[in-house]
Amino acid sequence: MVPAVKASFAVGSEDTPSMPLTRNLFFALAPDPSLRGVLAAQAQRLHDAWGGRMTAPAKLHMTVLFLDALPAPIETTLIDAACAAGATIAQREFDLVVDRAGRFERRVGWLGCSQVPPALKTLHESLVDACFATGAPVRRENHYTPHVTALRDPTHPEPHAIDPLQWRVRHFELMASAEGAYEVLGTWPLQPA
Repeated sequence: MVPAVKASFAVGSEDTPSMPLTRNLFFALAPDPSLRGVLAAQAQRLHDAWGGRMTAPAKLHMTVLFLDALPAPIETTLIDAACAAGATIAQREFDLVVDRAGRFERRVGWLGCSQVPPALKTLHESLVDACFATGAPVRRENHYTPHVTALRDPTHPEPHAIDPLQWRVRHFELMASAEGAYEVLGTWPLQPA
């Protein structure tokens, strides 16, 4: 098994008064630079039609599993448990197609898949099981809707098909976010197909 590549985890210091009270911890798919540019262009088209605030291109990702909003700073043991869960995954690379745009009730304009690939469902379910086994902070979700958050607070969204964007998934990441800043805590490659 290839070990995770860990990044540092610091947004300010523990002594900083502006330190966020919570941080979100989640597993995600990060697009390669070329796909990130295509997703950003599609997000711009949605913004032109729907308004709202665009997600910065560097922050575009597809969440695979949201672990939890945790008190900051996140305890090292929780990060280690999540990394241990990620390291147990033995799955092949897969393709997904981003071909839909829509809106969630919580005012998020998204890009997603009309057909969720079985391999993405398997990755999600495997991470849930692995997190429970390692003690990572996870909650079972009733419904998993893979999506890329493209906009916040769109004004007049109409769900519709978009030109299909091909996404070859070669790895997944453990990420943390706080006050709009994202940080990669670990990366695990998928096995070549």
